[in-house]
Amino acid sequence: MKIINWNDTKKERKDLLFLKGIDNYFNFNEDDEELFFLYKSEKIIGYAVLIKENEVSMELKRIFIVSKLRNNACGTILLKFIINWLINNDYDSLVVKNHKKMNNFLEKQRFVKTENGYELNNLRENRKEYENMMFVSKFAIVVNVVLALLKIISGNIFQSVSLLSDGLNSLSDLITNILVIVGLKVGNNPEDSEHPFGHGKIESVFSVIIGTFIIISAFEVIQENFLKLFEKNSGVLLNKWPIIITIMTIIIKIFQLIFMKQKTGKEKSALIETLLVDYKMDIVISSSVLVGLLLSLISPLFDIIVGLIIAIYIIINGYQLISENALILLDSQDKELLEEIREDILKFPEIENAHDFRMTTSGKEVYIFVDVRMNRDKTIEEAHEIVNEITKTLKYKYKNVKRILIHVEPMYSYED
Repeated sequence: MKIINWNDTKKERKDLLFLKGIDNYFNFNEDDEELFFLYKSEKIIGYAVLIKENEVSMELKRIFIVSKLRNNACGTILLKFIINWLINNDYDSLVVKNHKKMNNFLEKQRFVKTENGYELNNLRENRKEYENMMFVSKFAIVVNVVLALLKIISGNIFQSVSLLSDGLNSLSDLITNILVIVGLKVGNNPEDSEHPFGHGKIESVFSVIIGTFIIISAFEVIQENFLKLFEKNSGVLLNKWPIIITIMTIIIKIFQLIFMKQKTGKEKSALIETLLVDYKMDIVISSSVLVGLLLSLISPLFDIIVGLIIAIYIIINGYQLISENALILLDSQDKELLEEIREDILKFPEIENAHDFRMTTSGKEVYIFVDVRMNRDKTIEEAHEIVNEITKTLKYKYKNVKRILIHVEPMYSYED
């Protein structure tokens, strides 16, 4: 499926006539409205019309899917595309007034019921979070280029293994920041028919790659340190400049960590959490370099020892990053979360049993699958309403839970 905005096309009038032919209620004013076409196999199967309410809000005037393709997620795909379009165009809310039996459809997308219909608010928050993360990542690239050059050049001039090792670590940070930007761009794409769980797992993929880069850079440091042990005249040419450079590095990294925490807020993606861990490591590493440089006054061997300790520390943290994100990619189950959801489901009197809980994670979003049992005398319509009520309750309570798929089974007595 693909979706096209009328304002981005050549505005062929035959398409408007086609929509009028499949929907008698079709009405579109191209001067102040937005029209989106939904295509499947190059054929128009639906559309949506938005009308501007004010500078930050739009109303969903009409959404339509051809009858034979309804209840096949086509409307959901179109609505999610529209929401993403609104976010990218700096709108903060979407209003639905003439909803006509769209209650469940809208509530599943976290629309809030109002006196006049439904609203989806605070869309700018997601955009702002994304822009903040992109900004701090780009800012980090500039900082790491400067730090890497400064430390590598100084390490070579003053023959400091620990300072040179710290410079190589900053160089790997540069690669890390580039990967973060790519991962954020891909992971921010909305769900589509080929990626029903979105693109969030790309964050974990890139986090594993980043962890691998960290470990590779650490092994290079170890190799250089061992070679340094057997070199003659391997002492550090110690003066005030290596110490000043290292202190400056520590101060910059502390500022960078504080700045990033303030910019990204409380809710952080896997990639941003990875970056924060990396920055904390950098502060520890640079502090260790400072200690090594000072101890080199006693013996040059201390500089090499600190370099090895730094490398081992980097390997441990790199391994932790890889293992944590590999568990996400392998759909490791959060037993505590699943147990809380199980208890919440069992609070509904119609549910007699809940079992076979599974979950998958995509970025910050969680998808839950569960089987429940209820009285076999319930009609399909009654069971459907109960499931909808459970789904809405859980999604409002657990903000990271994107979707809950509940399979209903009949509850039989032991006499059957």
